[in-house]
Amino acid sequence: MPTLTDRFIPRPDAAERHSIVIPASRDRVWAAVTRPTSVNLRAIVAIRNVAARLSGGRPEREAPRFTPLAEDPGREVVLGIIGQWWRIGRADSAGPITGAGDFDAFDRPGYAKGTLSFLLEEAGEGRVRLVTETRVVATSEDARRAFLRYWMVIRLGSGLIRHIMLAAIRARATRTP
Repeated sequence: MPTLTDRFIPRPDAAERHSIVIPASRDRVWAAVTRPTSVNLRAIVAIRNVAARLSGGRPEREAPRFTPLAEDPGREVVLGIIGQWWRIGRADSAGPITGAGDFDAFDRPGYAKGTLSFLLEEAGEGRVRLVTETRVVATSEDARRAFLRYWMVIRLGSGLIRHIMLAAIRARATRTP
């Protein structure tokens, strides 16, 4: 079955999927996914700032901001971001994206467009498989090469962050009210 993510980045330059089975109802898992996240991205910013200082760039002030792109309530939510993540401390701003239209229309060379999605699947009585998928596509060949070099370095850390996110969602969904 096609996902909402397929609409935004059907053929990614890079992608990864992670999942966790959560012993909770679909409603509880969905509430835990869509509730403002308690996952703290300050650690990501701190690591990137050390790298920025070492490379002569400028530190970042805040964590990357994802924009909601699409939602199928109770089933899937897709968030998007546009950037030059490989240019730590020196990236040009892509400007704000306010939704799916801005994300789809953005084609300025030298950037990458990324999605982060959460998909709920049945996993048996009282259990839900929560799948998170990250997809990235570059807007030019130079950006693709630069991003893929960056991806080789950060991919394991990116996967770890996704596992931390899934564990946090699982904890929220299974917490006794």
